[in-house]
Amino acid sequence: MDSAVSSTYRPISAAVDGGRLHGGEWNPSGGTTVVAVHGITANHRTFAVLAEALPRHRLLAPDLRGRGASHTLPGPWGIDRHAEDVAGLITSYAEGPVVLVGHSMGGFVAAALVRRFPDLVSGLVLIDGGLPFPLPQGIHPDQAIELTLGPALKRLQQTFPSREAYRQFWQAHPALREAWSDAIADYVDYDLVGSPPELRSSVSSQAVVQDGRDQFQDPDTADVLGRFPGPARLLVVSRGLLDQPPGLYPDKELARWRSRLPSLAIDQVPQLNHYTIMLHPSGADRVAAAVRTLS
Repeated sequence: MDSAVSSTYRPISAAVDGGRLHGGEWNPSGGTTVVAVHGITANHRTFAVLAEALPRHRLLAPDLRGRGASHTLPGPWGIDRHAEDVAGLITSYAEGPVVLVGHSMGGFVAAALVRRFPDLVSGLVLIDGGLPFPLPQGIHPDQAIELTLGPALKRLQQTFPSREAYRQFWQAHPALREAWSDAIADYVDYDLVGSPPELRSSVSSQAVVQDGRDQFQDPDTADVLGRFPGPARLLVVSRGLLDQPPGLYPDKELARWRSRLPSLAIDQVPQLNHYTIMLHPSGADRVAAAVRTLS
Protein backbone atom coordinates (compact mmCIF):
# COMPACT_ATOMS: atom_id res chain seq x y z
CA MET A 1 0.00 0.00 0.00
CA ASP A 2 1.29 3.47 -0.84
CA SER A 3 2.42 5.55 2.12
CA ALA A 4 -0.05 8.29 1.20
CA VAL A 5 -2.97 5.92 1.81
CA SER A 6 -3.93 5.61 5.46
CA SER A 7 -3.65 2.21 7.15
CA THR A 8 -7.40 2.50 7.84
CA TYR A 9 -8.11 2.29 4.11
CA ARG A 10 -9.51 -0.75 2.31
CA PRO A 11 -10.81 -1.36 -1.22
CA ILE A 12 -14.56 -1.89 -1.66
CA SER A 13 -16.91 -2.80 -4.49
CA ALA A 14 -20.64 -3.06 -5.06
CA ALA A 15 -22.72 -4.83 -7.69
CA VAL A 16 -24.15 -2.46 -10.32
CA ASP A 17 -25.59 -2.89 -13.78
CA GLY A 18 -22.88 -4.42 -15.96
CA GLY A 19 -20.42 -5.46 -13.23
CA ARG A 20 -18.98 -4.03 -10.03
CA LEU A 21 -18.39 -0.45 -8.97
CA HIS A 22 -15.02 -0.23 -7.19
CA GLY A 23 -13.74 2.30 -4.71
CA GLY A 24 -12.37 2.65 -1.22
CA GLU A 25 -13.28 3.04 2.43
CA TRP A 26 -11.41 5.04 5.06
CA ASN A 27 -11.93 4.98 8.82
CA PRO A 28 -14.28 1.96 8.83
CA SER A 29 -14.89 2.22 12.58
CA GLY A 30 -15.92 5.89 12.33
CA GLY A 31 -19.35 7.19 13.26
CA THR A 32 -21.34 9.03 10.60
CA THR A 33 -20.97 7.54 7.12
CA VAL A 34 -19.92 9.99 4.41
CA VAL A 35 -20.08 9.04 0.72
CA ALA A 36 -17.93 11.18 -1.57
CA VAL A 37 -18.23 11.40 -5.36
CA HIS A 38 -15.32 12.60 -7.51
CA GLY A 39 -15.02 14.78 -10.60
CA ILE A 40 -15.20 14.08 -14.32
CA THR A 41 -11.60 12.90 -14.89
CA ALA A 42 -10.75 11.97 -11.29
CA ASN A 43 -10.91 8.87 -9.08
CA HIS A 44 -11.80 8.04 -5.49
CA ARG A 45 -8.29 8.71 -4.18
CA THR A 46 -9.00 12.43 -4.51
CA PHE A 47 -10.67 12.09 -1.09
CA ALA A 48 -7.70 10.68 0.84
CA VAL A 49 -6.87 14.09 2.33
CA LEU A 50 -10.51 14.60 3.31
CA ALA A 51 -10.47 11.23 5.10
CA GLU A 52 -7.52 12.45 7.20
CA ALA A 53 -9.47 15.59 8.04
CA LEU A 54 -12.47 13.48 9.16
CA PRO A 55 -10.87 10.78 11.34
CA ARG A 56 -14.11 10.17 13.26
CA HIS A 57 -16.21 9.74 10.12
CA ARG A 58 -16.42 6.65 7.96
CA LEU A 59 -15.72 7.71 4.38
CA LEU A 60 -16.76 5.71 1.30
CA ALA A 61 -15.85 6.82 -2.21
CA PRO A 62 -16.41 5.06 -5.55
CA ASP A 63 -14.53 5.19 -8.81
CA LEU A 64 -17.33 6.26 -11.10
CA ARG A 65 -18.17 4.15 -14.14
CA GLY A 66 -15.46 4.70 -16.76
CA ARG A 67 -12.77 5.75 -14.25
CA GLY A 68 -10.19 4.17 -11.95
CA ALA A 69 -10.84 0.55 -11.06
CA SER A 70 -14.35 0.94 -12.51
CA HIS A 71 -13.01 1.90 -15.94
CA THR A 72 -14.14 -1.35 -17.56
CA LEU A 73 -17.80 -0.89 -16.58
CA PRO A 74 -19.73 -0.39 -19.81
CA GLY A 75 -21.70 2.65 -20.89
CA PRO A 76 -23.98 4.34 -21.32
CA TRP A 77 -22.69 6.89 -18.86
CA GLY A 78 -24.41 10.13 -17.84
CA ILE A 79 -25.23 11.81 -14.54
CA ASP A 80 -28.34 9.74 -13.79
CA ARG A 81 -26.46 6.52 -14.50
CA HIS A 82 -23.77 7.50 -12.01
CA ALA A 83 -26.42 8.45 -9.44
CA GLU A 84 -27.91 4.96 -9.74
CA ASP A 85 -24.46 3.41 -9.27
CA VAL A 86 -23.70 5.48 -6.17
CA ALA A 87 -27.13 4.68 -4.75
CA GLY A 88 -26.24 1.00 -5.14
CA LEU A 89 -23.00 1.56 -3.24
CA ILE A 90 -24.88 3.31 -0.42
CA THR A 91 -27.45 0.53 -0.05
CA SER A 92 -24.65 -2.06 -0.07
CA TYR A 93 -22.47 -0.41 2.59
CA ALA A 94 -24.58 1.94 4.72
CA GLU A 95 -27.24 1.01 7.25
CA GLY A 96 -28.99 4.36 7.01
CA PRO A 97 -28.90 7.76 5.32
CA VAL A 98 -25.44 9.18 4.62
CA VAL A 99 -23.87 12.59 4.29
CA LEU A 100 -23.23 12.92 0.55
CA VAL A 101 -20.28 14.93 -0.80
CA GLY A 102 -19.82 15.70 -4.50
CA HIS A 103 -16.84 17.48 -6.04
CA SER A 104 -17.06 19.04 -9.51
CA MET A 105 -19.03 16.62 -11.71
CA GLY A 106 -19.54 14.60 -8.55
CA GLY A 107 -21.68 17.50 -7.38
CA PHE A 108 -24.01 16.92 -10.32
CA VAL A 109 -24.14 13.21 -9.50
CA ALA A 110 -24.87 13.99 -5.84
CA ALA A 111 -27.65 16.42 -6.78
CA ALA A 112 -29.21 13.84 -9.10
CA LEU A 113 -29.02 11.24 -6.34
CA VAL A 114 -30.84 13.40 -3.78
CA ARG A 115 -33.54 14.17 -6.36
CA ARG A 116 -34.09 10.51 -7.12
CA PHE A 117 -33.23 8.78 -3.84
CA PRO A 118 -33.73 11.39 -1.10
CA ASP A 119 -34.22 8.78 1.61
CA LEU A 120 -30.59 7.66 1.19
CA VAL A 121 -29.14 11.06 2.14
CA SER A 122 -29.26 13.01 5.41
CA GLY A 123 -27.18 15.99 4.26
CA LEU A 124 -25.48 17.24 1.10
CA VAL A 125 -22.19 19.05 0.48
CA LEU A 126 -21.49 20.20 -3.08
CA ILE A 127 -17.96 21.37 -3.88
CA ASP A 128 -17.46 23.60 -6.92
CA GLY A 129 -20.10 21.73 -8.87
CA GLY A 130 -23.72 20.67 -9.02
CA LEU A 131 -25.27 23.92 -10.27
CA PRO A 132 -25.82 23.78 -14.05
CA PHE A 133 -23.55 25.77 -16.32
CA PRO A 134 -25.49 27.91 -18.81
CA LEU A 135 -24.53 27.44 -22.45
CA PRO A 136 -23.40 30.63 -24.20
CA GLN A 137 -25.75 31.54 -27.04
CA GLY A 138 -24.93 29.67 -30.24
CA ILE A 139 -22.59 27.17 -28.52
CA HIS A 140 -23.24 23.42 -28.73
CA PRO A 141 -22.58 21.39 -25.54
CA ASP A 142 -19.72 19.53 -27.24
CA GLN A 143 -18.06 22.86 -28.06
CA ALA A 144 -18.46 23.93 -24.45
CA ILE A 145 -16.88 20.67 -23.30
CA GLU A 146 -13.92 21.25 -25.60
CA LEU A 147 -13.50 24.79 -24.30
CA THR A 148 -13.56 23.77 -20.64
CA LEU A 149 -12.05 20.26 -20.74
CA GLY A 150 -9.88 20.37 -23.86
CA PRO A 151 -6.55 19.89 -22.03
CA ALA A 152 -7.99 17.03 -19.98
CA LEU A 153 -9.39 15.29 -23.06
CA LYS A 154 -6.00 15.62 -24.75
CA ARG A 155 -4.32 13.99 -21.73
CA LEU A 156 -6.68 11.02 -21.99
CA GLN A 157 -5.30 10.29 -25.47
CA GLN A 158 -1.67 10.38 -24.37
CA THR A 159 0.59 7.54 -23.25
CA PHE A 160 3.43 7.86 -20.75
CA PRO A 161 6.65 5.82 -20.60
CA SER A 162 6.72 5.57 -16.79
CA ARG A 163 4.88 6.48 -13.62
CA GLU A 164 7.49 9.12 -12.96
CA ALA A 165 6.75 10.73 -16.34
CA TYR A 166 3.06 10.92 -15.44
CA ARG A 167 3.91 12.46 -12.08
CA GLN A 168 6.10 15.04 -13.80
CA PHE A 169 3.24 15.86 -16.17
CA TRP A 170 0.98 16.60 -13.22
CA GLN A 171 3.66 18.37 -11.19
CA ALA A 172 3.84 20.95 -13.99
CA HIS A 173 0.08 21.52 -13.89
CA PRO A 174 -0.56 25.15 -12.86
CA ALA A 175 -3.22 24.15 -10.35
CA LEU A 176 -0.96 21.67 -8.54
CA ARG A 177 2.69 22.65 -8.92
CA GLU A 178 2.68 24.71 -5.70
CA ALA A 179 0.68 22.10 -3.79
CA TRP A 180 2.40 18.81 -4.70
CA SER A 181 2.31 16.14 -1.98
CA ASP A 182 2.44 12.39 -1.43
CA ALA A 183 -1.36 12.32 -1.49
CA ILE A 184 -1.46 13.93 -4.92
CA ALA A 185 1.24 11.54 -6.16
CA ASP A 186 -0.86 8.60 -4.96
CA TYR A 187 -3.97 10.02 -6.65
CA VAL A 188 -2.03 10.40 -9.92
CA ASP A 189 -0.42 6.94 -9.72
CA TYR A 190 -3.78 5.29 -9.11
CA ASP A 191 -5.14 6.77 -12.33
CA LEU A 192 -2.71 4.86 -14.53
CA VAL A 193 -3.52 1.64 -16.38
CA GLY A 194 -1.47 -0.38 -18.84
CA SER A 195 2.24 -1.12 -18.75
CA PRO A 196 5.38 0.94 -19.45
CA PRO A 197 6.16 2.42 -21.89
CA GLU A 198 2.46 2.81 -22.75
CA LEU A 199 0.82 3.83 -19.50
CA ARG A 200 -2.34 5.90 -19.85
CA SER A 201 -5.14 7.36 -17.79
CA SER A 202 -7.91 4.97 -16.80
CA VAL A 203 -10.55 7.56 -17.68
CA SER A 204 -12.78 6.92 -20.69
CA SER A 205 -12.92 9.94 -23.00
CA GLN A 206 -16.33 8.74 -24.21
CA ALA A 207 -17.61 8.84 -20.65
CA VAL A 208 -16.21 12.34 -20.16
CA VAL A 209 -17.97 13.69 -23.24
CA GLN A 210 -21.30 12.05 -22.39
CA ASP A 211 -21.13 13.14 -18.75
CA GLY A 212 -20.01 16.63 -19.70
CA ARG A 213 -23.12 17.24 -21.78
CA ASP A 214 -25.30 16.70 -18.72
CA GLN A 215 -23.66 19.59 -16.87
CA PHE A 216 -24.92 22.22 -19.30
CA GLN A 217 -28.58 23.06 -18.69
CA ASP A 218 -30.86 26.06 -18.59
CA PRO A 219 -30.39 27.40 -15.04
CA ASP A 220 -33.91 28.87 -15.08
CA THR A 221 -35.55 25.47 -15.58
CA ALA A 222 -33.09 23.11 -13.91
CA ASP A 223 -34.45 21.16 -10.94
CA VAL A 224 -31.26 20.95 -8.89
CA LEU A 225 -32.30 19.45 -5.55
CA GLY A 226 -35.86 18.39 -6.27
CA ARG A 227 -37.76 17.98 -3.00
CA PHE A 228 -34.73 16.98 -0.96
CA PRO A 229 -35.67 17.96 2.63
CA GLY A 230 -32.24 17.77 4.23
CA PRO A 231 -29.61 20.45 4.75
CA ALA A 232 -27.44 21.30 1.75
CA ARG A 233 -24.28 23.37 1.36
CA LEU A 234 -22.21 24.48 -1.62
CA LEU A 235 -18.55 25.49 -1.42
CA VAL A 236 -17.20 27.43 -4.40
CA VAL A 237 -13.59 28.45 -4.94
CA SER A 238 -12.18 31.65 -6.35
CA ARG A 239 -9.86 30.03 -8.93
CA GLY A 240 -10.50 27.64 -11.80
CA LEU A 241 -9.09 24.45 -13.32
CA LEU A 242 -5.80 26.12 -14.27
CA ASP A 243 -5.54 28.15 -11.04
CA GLN A 244 -6.86 31.20 -12.86
CA PRO A 245 -9.47 33.63 -11.52
CA PRO A 246 -12.40 33.65 -11.50
CA GLY A 247 -13.76 30.27 -10.44
CA LEU A 248 -16.36 28.23 -12.30
CA TYR A 249 -19.24 30.20 -10.78
CA PRO A 250 -19.08 34.00 -11.19
CA ASP A 251 -20.65 36.17 -8.48
CA LYS A 252 -23.61 36.95 -10.76
CA GLU A 253 -24.44 33.25 -11.10
CA LEU A 254 -24.13 32.69 -7.37
CA ALA A 255 -26.51 35.58 -6.69
CA ARG A 256 -29.02 33.98 -9.08
CA TRP A 257 -28.77 30.64 -7.29
CA ARG A 258 -29.04 32.18 -3.82
CA SER A 259 -32.34 33.64 -4.95
CA ARG A 260 -33.58 30.46 -6.63
CA LEU A 261 -32.38 27.99 -3.98
CA PRO A 262 -32.60 29.64 -0.56
CA SER A 263 -32.32 26.20 1.08
CA LEU A 264 -28.78 25.82 -0.34
CA ALA A 265 -26.18 27.57 1.83
CA ILE A 266 -23.46 28.89 -0.50
CA ASP A 267 -19.99 29.65 0.89
CA GLN A 268 -17.20 31.17 -1.20
CA VAL A 269 -13.67 29.92 -0.44
CA PRO A 270 -10.84 32.31 -1.40
CA GLN A 271 -7.36 31.44 -2.70
CA LEU A 272 -7.96 27.74 -3.40
CA ASN A 273 -8.56 26.35 -6.91
CA HIS A 274 -10.76 23.63 -8.34
CA TYR A 275 -8.21 20.92 -7.47
CA THR A 276 -6.72 22.15 -4.20
CA ILE A 277 -10.13 22.43 -2.54
CA MET A 278 -9.89 18.62 -2.32
CA LEU A 279 -6.20 17.78 -2.65
CA HIS A 280 -4.63 20.31 -0.28
CA PRO A 281 -5.06 20.01 3.52
CA SER A 282 -6.39 23.57 3.81
CA GLY A 283 -9.09 22.80 1.26
CA ALA A 284 -9.96 19.43 2.78
CA ASP A 285 -10.29 21.15 6.17
CA ARG A 286 -12.92 23.50 4.73
CA VAL A 287 -14.85 20.58 3.26
CA ALA A 288 -14.54 18.63 6.52
CA ALA A 289 -15.93 21.59 8.46
CA ALA A 290 -18.95 21.68 6.13
CA VAL A 291 -19.48 17.94 6.58
CA ARG A 292 -19.36 18.25 10.37
CA THR A 293 -22.11 20.89 10.32
CA LEU A 294 -24.39 18.26 8.73
CA SER A 295 -23.41 15.31 10.90
